[in-house]
Amino acid sequence: MQVSIRDLSFTYDGSYTPVFEHVSFHFDTSWRLGLIGRNGKGKTTLLRLLQKQHAFQGHIDMPLTPVYFPFPVADASLPTREVMLAAAPDAQEWQLLCELNQLEVDESVLDRPFCTLSRGEMTKALLAALFAREDAYPLIDEPTNHLDAHGRALVSSYLRSKDGFLLVSHDRAFLNGCIDHVLSLNRSDVWVMQGTYDTWEERLRQQNEYEQGRNEVLRRDIRHLEESARRSAEWASKAEKGKFHVPPSVSAVVDRGFVGAKAASMMKKASNAVRRKERAIEEKRGLLHNVEKVGELKLTVLQHPKDTLISVVDASVAYDGRTVCDGVTFTLRRGERIALSGPNGCGKSSILKALVGKGGSLQGQVSVAPGLIVSYVPQQTDDLGGSVADFISRAGVDETLFKAILRNMDFTRDLFDRPIERMSQGQKKKLLLARSLCIPAHLYVWDEPMNYIDVLSRVQLEELLTEYAPTLLLVEHDATFLDRVCTRVIQLGGAG
Repeated sequence: MQVSIRDLSFTYDGSYTPVFEHVSFHFDTSWRLGLIGRNGKGKTTLLRLLQKQHAFQGHIDMPLTPVYFPFPVADASLPTREVMLAAAPDAQEWQLLCELNQLEVDESVLDRPFCTLSRGEMTKALLAALFAREDAYPLIDEPTNHLDAHGRALVSSYLRSKDGFLLVSHDRAFLNGCIDHVLSLNRSDVWVMQGTYDTWEERLRQQNEYEQGRNEVLRRDIRHLEESARRSAEWASKAEKGKFHVPPSVSAVVDRGFVGAKAASMMKKASNAVRRKERAIEEKRGLLHNVEKVGELKLTVLQHPKDTLISVVDASVAYDGRTVCDGVTFTLRRGERIALSGPNGCGKSSILKALVGKGGSLQGQVSVAPGLIVSYVPQQTDDLGGSVADFISRAGVDETLFKAILRNMDFTRDLFDRPIERMSQGQKKKLLLARSLCIPAHLYVWDEPMNYIDVLSRVQLEELLTEYAPTLLLVEHDATFLDRVCTRVIQLGGAG
C-alpha cells in the first residue's frame, strides 16, 4: 500500500517561514524507510501531519493507522504489562513476550512498575508493544537517544527483521543496519530513494558537486547580466537626457520632435533590456538553492602546562547508597580524545558531572590538573528557556561568534527571535554546542553531544575535532562518530 502526499503546505501559527510548501511525494508502507534531514526541516512535523494532528493544505492519503513512537505513558507506576497493553490494546501477552525476547528483555519486566525500568528498557518495552500491534503503521521518532552502543545495535537488528515503518534517526550506523529506503527532506525538494544512509550520503555528495559547479556558472552569468543591466541603464539615462540637451550650434537645423521620438524609442528599448536582464538575474538566482552547505567551525584550544589533565584510580559511582559502577581507572592526557562507554545506568554521566563540578558521584582517587579550564555540554536540554539573547547573556560568550557558529550549523536567522521553548531538541542541543565552542578551554567535556543532532552537523563536528585536536572527554553512542573522532574508548562495567 502507498502513502501519497500531494501539494502539501504547512506553516506553524505565528511563523512566517513555511515548513512545507507545495510538496508532493509517495512511499510504500512495506518499506523500512529512514527519514533524514537537517534539524528544523520538518521531520517530526511530518510525523504529526501524517497523524492529522495539525490542519494543513493539500492531501495526505494514509491507508493504515499511523502510530507514533514513543507513546505517552499516562501512569508510569503501573506494571509494565499494563503500560504495554495500553499501547497495544488488541495484543496478547504471548505476542508481547515474543517481541521482548527478540529485544533481549527479560519477561520479568512485565511485573515491574514501568517507572523502575532503565531508559533503555523503557524504549525496548514500548517498541515491543508497537510491533505487537497488527493494525499500525509505525512512526518511530529518535529511538536511539536512551540506548547504549549494544542497545543500538540490538534495536537496529530488530527493526531490520520488521516490514514497514518510518524511522527518524541521526545515527548513521543505526540507519545503515535497518533501513532499505530513504526519505530525505532537503533544502528545496524531497528525495525518495532505495538504499541505506550510505547510499543517500553518496547521492548527496554527487548532487552537491553538480550543484556547486552549476551554481558557479550561474553566479558568473549573474555577474555578467548585472554588469550588462548597469550599462543598459546608463544608456537609457543618456537617451532620456538627449531629448533636452541639443547643442546650441545645431539647434536651428535639428527637428526637436524627431530627436524626442528617437530618444523615447531608445529609452524604451533600453528599459526593456534592463527589465529582461533583471528577470534573467532573478531566475538564475532562484536556481541557487539546493546545495547542502556544511559551514566551517572553529575552536580555540588552550594548552595546559601539565601533560596529565585528569587521573582516576579505582573509583566508584553510587546512587542512593547503591554502587552502580566500580573499579573505574583511567588517565586523560593532553591531546587525547577519550570516550567513556558502557551500559545504560553504569554512571557515565555522573562521572562527567563530578569531574566538572556539576554534582554527580565519583568516589576514589581522583586528580584534576590545577587551573584547568573546562567547556562542558550537558546531556539534557530540559532546563533551557527564554530568548536566545538571554541565553547568550547568561553564557557570557561573544554574541557575534556564537551566532556565526550557529549559522554555520544551519541555524536559520529567524530562530534567533524564537523562544527556546519552541525550538526542536536538535536546535536546543546546537545552542549548547555553540556555547561550548565559543569558550577557549584546555578540556572539552561533552555528555552525549550528538543526541538529536542532524547527520550533516555531525560531520561538521567530526571534521572540527579532527582538525583542531582538542583534549576531549565525552560520552557518546554514535559508533561512526566515535570511530572518526576518538583516540581511545574506555569501557566501563557495572558493580563488581
